[in-house]
Amino acid sequence: MSELNVRYGQLSDLNSMIQLDRKLYPQDWQVERAFVEQLLERNKRVYKIVADIGELKGYCSLIPLDKRMFDQLLFGQIDESRICHHALAYKKGKDVYIYFSSMIVDILHEDRKKYSRALILELLDWIEDIQGTGVVIKEFGMIAITEAGNRICQRLGFKKAGEVKEHGETYNVYKGTVEDVRAGIKVKHLMG
Repeated sequence: MSELNVRYGQLSDLNSMIQLDRKLYPQDWQVERAFVEQLLERNKRVYKIVADIGELKGYCSLIPLDKRMFDQLLFGQIDESRICHHALAYKKGKDVYIYFSSMIVDILHEDRKKYSRALILELLDWIEDIQGTGVVIKEFGMIAITEAGNRICQRLGFKKAGEVKEHGETYNVYKGTVEDVRAGIKVKHLMG
């Protein structure tokens, strides 16, 4: 029997996150311990995890940046591994540009669609929580390194904003708004 729980990620989740990354992502895109520690030190609301019967089955990360850093990251002028130093805390009246850094679930598990769905639906509450701090979310951006990443961006209504070369490969870059996310999730939720 499943006991699904979606919550903010904490340092105590770090080992499980790293194990999942190593299982599924190419080495160049795997999360590093120091990166996660620094991100969580700067902002406690950057990770959401989905656990089933207490075991981490997936996670998602939304990293708030200023416009300059956001654009530099999305178009390959700064490496993702360096953005942890630039993640913003949520402060009332501040504009933020959110890098949709990752959404990863255990794709080898039979309930993978349920885990993905839980994380995607959680985006609505997550956005509301972030906006509740008084910040203004100006835009979301994502570098899609997998076909699943491309599909998620398209389903959320994000528009292709270009391509970036990273680690010898070319990846699609997407951008979208809060309204795109809300509309995309509403449509996806209604479709089942």
